Amino acid sequence: MWVRWLISSSVRPPEWELRGTVMVERLHDTIHGFYRRLDEMGRKKEAAIVWSFFTALVFGVILVMGTWRSGFHLVDDWEFAKYVDWMTLEGRSLWDCLKEAVGDDLTRRFRPLYYVNRVLMAAVFGIDLTAMSVVKASEIVLALVLLYYCARQMKCNMIYAALFALTVLTGYQSAVWWKLGPQESYDTMMFALGFYLLLKWLRTGRRWYSFASVGAFFLMSIYKEPFILMLPFVGLYVLYEEMKGRKLTLLHLWEAVRRRLPYLLSIGLLFTVEMLLIMFVIGTNNYSYVGLDKSVTAEEYIQAWSLAAHTDMKWYVRFGILFGMIFLTYWEHLKKAGWEILLTLSIVVPQCVTYSKTSMTERYLLPCVLGFAFFFVIFGCNFRPLGGKRRIAYVLCLFLMLAAHGRVVLREAAYFTYRGESIREMMERTLDLVEGTDKKVLSCFAPNLEGNRTMYYWFRLHGYDEIFYWIEDENKIDRSFGPRENEKAALEEIDIVVMYNRDDRHWCYDPSLDLSGFTEVKCGTITMFVRDDLS
Repeated sequence: MWVRWLISSSVRPPEWELRGTVMVERLHDTIHGFYRRLDEMGRKKEAAIVWSFFTALVFGVILVMGTWRSGFHLVDDWEFAKYVDWMTLEGRSLWDCLKEAVGDDLTRRFRPLYYVNRVLMAAVFGIDLTAMSVVKASEIVLALVLLYYCARQMKCNMIYAALFALTVLTGYQSAVWWKLGPQESYDTMMFALGFYLLLKWLRTGRRWYSFASVGAFFLMSIYKEPFILMLPFVGLYVLYEEMKGRKLTLLHLWEAVRRRLPYLLSIGLLFTVEMLLIMFVIGTNNYSYVGLDKSVTAEEYIQAWSLAAHTDMKWYVRFGILFGMIFLTYWEHLKKAGWEILLTLSIVVPQCVTYSKTSMTERYLLPCVLGFAFFFVIFGCNFRPLGGKRRIAYVLCLFLMLAAHGRVVLREAAYFTYRGESIREMMERTLDLVEGTDKKVLSCFAPNLEGNRTMYYWFRLHGYDEIFYWIEDENKIDRSFGPRENEKAALEEIDIVVMYNRDDRHWCYDPSLDLSGFTEVKCGTITMFVRDDLS
């Protein structure tokens, strides 16, 4: 009898396995039914849902977490105060400010449109960083919507398209949702716009889409240099679309190039000219944190990337391994994905080389994650052999990765708000104590010179100009900025000292100052020391 049972069980799966198979099939049918209903939705209704969802998401985060009203952060924000200083206290015209800001940057970097934008923002909003935060959040909403529609143009359903957009802009790189200095929010928006127009041109053949697409990519490329490296991907994608359904031969490739030659020449010329400008006119010496460097050892490179793999890149690494393992079960089909792999590498490799010394953290994950999302979301979700339990597991992993990054967004937003409120409390308390007097304030934010510059310009705009700066390495106090920059002071002349404490991520040392005659006042991540006899 046991022999009969053994034979029968080898032919018929056990009851629990049959039940599991039925459940998987039902889940599969339910999911596909849901997808089908979404795809049958009208365009206007879809647009309303998409715009509402992304707007509610982004503005919900910045409003609920308070990032939009957190004020100055002792980083890039000081530039807004500087431009307002130029236009108000120094009486410069808007044109003069634009010329000086852009001209100065072009001696070091290639970001002309970035500084045009910043000066115009200062001219319109002054130092109202709340209004600027709303503009920044609007850029993110537009970027998410455009990325969504790019995915839709690439034959993704609504769920996968939303996953693509969120994978690109949700995670440690979500700092660009609220930080006003990083250029990546604008550039991601412009890339998405250019790519969407490119896809529309390839689908419809309408030439004005191609002209508008090149224009958008041009604006992208003059905002921040790493996005120039996205242009080869654009050219390759055009060839990828032209070669679909064709055998890869030199003849077919040449025919594809000929059909799209004007567009490819435009993108290629744009890339070549800008790279030559950087290398031979502006120079590469000011890009000390990027590129390969003979002075950096292989061990240091490995350490930098190992750290990134365990910090800001950790969820992409961990889930990327899982996705890769699922793909490897379709090895014979995966071997035919040469174009998709090449397109992914054309994004990822240049960015990894660019940030090879420091690895990618926070905003520098953009635009590299575009390559990750292109392969694992766009290609992965359209990978026809992927089905059954493995497809369910794959999509579940995409949602789990998004959930992990969502937690990161809330945590980083909370810290950003806490830090901004700390700085605002410190500056307002200090101003209350010194306004209308000749009492002196000592700023101890070096080596973060941006922190010291924020103090200089913010207090100048509020009618106070007695800020001195502590230089730890030289053990001295001087003015550092402005027309009286060589003026020195002794600690005995200082009435208020401000510095980071260990709650702040910028903290790196406690100044070697004798503050026994001061009272400590903690303002979140910033600590004030107020002289005891200060009324």
